[in-house]
Order: sequence, then C-alpha cells, then structure tokens
Amino acid sequence: MSSDTEAGDDDPAGAAAASTAASTGAVESGSVQRGDASARTPIEDLPLAPYPPNLGRPALHAFRQMRDPFAFFERALTTGDVVRVNLIGTGDVYQLGHPDHTKRVLLTEREKFDKTDDFRIAFGEGLLTVEGEEWAQQRDVLQPLFARDSVMDYADGMVEQIRRRSERWADGDRIELQREMTHMTLDVLFATVLGRELALDGDRKIRAAAEHLHDWFLPTTYFLPDWVPTPARRRFRRAKATLQAEADRLLGGKAGDAPTDPTDAEDLLSLLVGLREAGIADTGMLSDERLRDQMVTMIFAGHDTTTTTLTFAFWALATHPEVRERFHEEVDRLDGPPTMADVEDLDVTDRVVTETLRLFPPVYSLPRQAATDVAFDGYRVPEGELVSLPIRHIQRDPRFFDDPERFDPGRWTAELRRELHDFAYAPFGGGPRICIGREFALLEAKLALATIGRNYELYWLGERSDEPPTSPEMTTRMESGKEFLITER
Repeated sequence: MSSDTEAGDDDPAGAAAASTAASTGAVESGSVQRGDASARTPIEDLPLAPYPPNLGRPALHAFRQMRDPFAFFERALTTGDVVRVNLIGTGDVYQLGHPDHTKRVLLTEREKFDKTDDFRIAFGEGLLTVEGEEWAQQRDVLQPLFARDSVMDYADGMVEQIRRRSERWADGDRIELQREMTHMTLDVLFATVLGRELALDGDRKIRAAAEHLHDWFLPTTYFLPDWVPTPARRRFRRAKATLQAEADRLLGGKAGDAPTDPTDAEDLLSLLVGLREAGIADTGMLSDERLRDQMVTMIFAGHDTTTTTLTFAFWALATHPEVRERFHEEVDRLDGPPTMADVEDLDVTDRVVTETLRLFPPVYSLPRQAATDVAFDGYRVPEGELVSLPIRHIQRDPRFFDDPERFDPGRWTAELRRELHDFAYAPFGGGPRICIGREFALLEAKLALATIGRNYELYWLGERSDEPPTSPEMTTRMESGKEFLITER
C-alpha cells in the first residue's frame, strides 16, 4: 500500500487534522483553516480522502462498480461527503457529495478544474470539449442561438415532429418507450437544428450511429485506457465516422445557399453557415471541421437528455395515478396541440419535468480533473486526479429534499425553489458551463408530454416497483426491452 493510501486510511494525526478542518468548513488557497484562526495546515500536509470501508478492498472497486454503478457510488457516499474509489485504468476518483463542492468545482473555483480528455478524444473540438479562450469564443457564437427567446422559434417545429411520430400509434400498441423516444427526439433535433427531416421508418444507419455514440462511455469500458480496442469503442468510431459523413453532406448542401440575414434561417445549421459566409462571426470558429465537430456533439448531447426525461416521466405518470390525473386535466384544457403560448400555463407538466430531472438526471455524475492540489472538507485532492460530482446522489439527499426517493412534483413550491441550495438541483450542471441546450431540452420535454398526453395514456408493463429498471451508461437510461401499453384517450 502506498504512503498516500496509508495517510488517507490509517494515519490518526491526518484524520484528526481532516476532522478539525472539516468542522470549521473553511478552505483557503493553499491551506485549511483550523480551530485557531492563526493556525494553518498546508494543503500538501492534508490526508487524502478515505476509501469507503463498506466497499472492501480498493483493488476490487472496479468490479463492484461495473455490476451496479448507482448502488456502488451511493454506498460509497454513505460514509462521508468526500471519499475516493479506485477504478481500473483511471486510479483514484474522488467523489464530492455535497452541493458546496459542486459549486466550487463548477463556479467559484472552476479555474482549478479541467474537463477530462475523454470527451475531446471522442468528439474533437466542439463546445462540449474545448477549454479557455477557445471555449469562450465558441460560446459567444452559439449561446444566443440557444437562448430562451431563440429557442421559442423552434416550438412549432418540435410539435410537428412529435405529432408526426406519435400519431402513428394505435390503441393497444406495445412500445419500447426508450427506443421510441430516442427516435422522436432525433426527429426533432435533425428537423429543427440540422434542417433535415429523417424518414420515420428509414435513415436507420444514422439512427443506429446516434445510439452508438454512447458506446465510448459504457461502464464496462469507460475506465479502461484509451488505447484498449474494445468492441464498444469500435462501434463508437464507426458511428462517429457515419455522422461526420452526414455532417459533411449537410454542410455541402448549405454552402453558398445559407441566408446571410440570420432572421431568414429556418434551422440552426443554416444560421451558423450564414453567419460564417456573411463574416458576422469568427470564421475560424465556424470552419467546416469545427461545424462538423459541433454537429456530432449536438447529435450526442442534443437528443439524449430529452429521451431520458420523457421515458422516465411517462414511467412516473404511469405508476403515480394521482399525478397522472392532474396532468391529464391540465393538457385537456388545451384548445389543440400545444403552442409556445401555452407553455407558461402548463404548471403541472413543468413540475413533472422538474421532478423527473431530480430523480433521474440524464447526466448522473459530472467528471472533472484537478488542475492543482485542492482541499475539500480537510482532505487533499492531488493535482491531476479525477473528481466526480454525483448529481443523482445530491438530488436525492434528505438534507435538501424531504422524502427524497418519492416522485412528488408537488414539492416544487416557490418556497422550496427559493430556499434550496443553488447546486442541490443541477441536472444541467451549473456555472458558466451550464448545458447550452438546457432551454431547448426543457421546452421539447414539456411540448412532447403535453402533445402525447392529450391523445394517449401510457401504461407500464414492467414489474411494479418504487424504482424503474435503469441502465447507467454515459447517461441514465431505462433498461432495454421494457414496454408500455398505448391506449387512446
């Protein structure tokens, strides 16, 4: 066992120093304040966080994690807000289980943490992966296009695609909802963002490629070294190449034909190409290579969040009849398919989405890498080590939510929203790098629930349980093969 491990697990003096520092809650650059304000513990003298004693030997952590990632990390964090686990190919990963930690990593001390290399390796130089000045430049170009006022213009197109697919359902159909919602959100993304309507029963190569973008991040391979050629990574590379080729085809179709007036663009890709050709935006940020990377990133991130939200929202409605009744009463008051003007009045629908994102956040954990030694609650995280922000764990923490395992949209009162810690609810992250597609995803989810809910009830055909069967891949997903029964209303 290394000296670092011994300091974290077995050093009584180190543990005492950590306990004292944690009790004061004061961490300053390079040192930790203890009981006496004049006494300082240099950060290099702090102990490392302990391995959770309830997980057994660190050498076996990876195997336990692969079996059930949710249960593994939940169990780890029952022993403290700052722990470390050991994973093959990665080494120690520090779990930071309090919203104060999330706030420091994403906002107040964000300069001390970098994004991990895995997304850059997977997706190139898109907004999701780049850092520093390059990120700021890309964000300046893209942010206005995803602001609430801009996203409102997509509402009618979203509803058109949602109706186009859902109106094919018939009374008595049994559907695998995760798959159907994946198809639906891809329909919406391609039509509104990329200006290309997918065939409802076709474009199978593109649909399969969008699904296989997840394979880089499967729990069974994610923590292995990048050079290990697993079957999942080969599927990912084929999928990426397929979508890059589609991006090149779409870009070729837009070249010379995109409107130079941004207000004339009918989709996001046309708008970006038009901005480049008009010289309104930095052409380096909008080169074909960069736009291709952005498009693959958008396909990966732009449909999966809403797929997860809708799948688990319909599961929750199906298994909570009192909430389902209030939801149907609300959408039945609509004069027709929902419009942007209706969204503000969909209060129950909004709460259903909010509560679904609390219990089943698509991104259940956010990784970062320490750019310098940093202290949390009296423990040292060394430079270069990975930290993980367990969003799902924090959003189910009884310190912040009463009866946190219960699906209760009614909990989202003005009082709770006012008093809740800023980072106790962070399904889209937080700070300057909060998900740029947040408004798009929320609008799509509300419109889809309302559109489908007016016409259908969905009944869960799986086993009755307080928790749905989940598959924690890169994002939270329902296990494959789980069906719902469609009934017309």
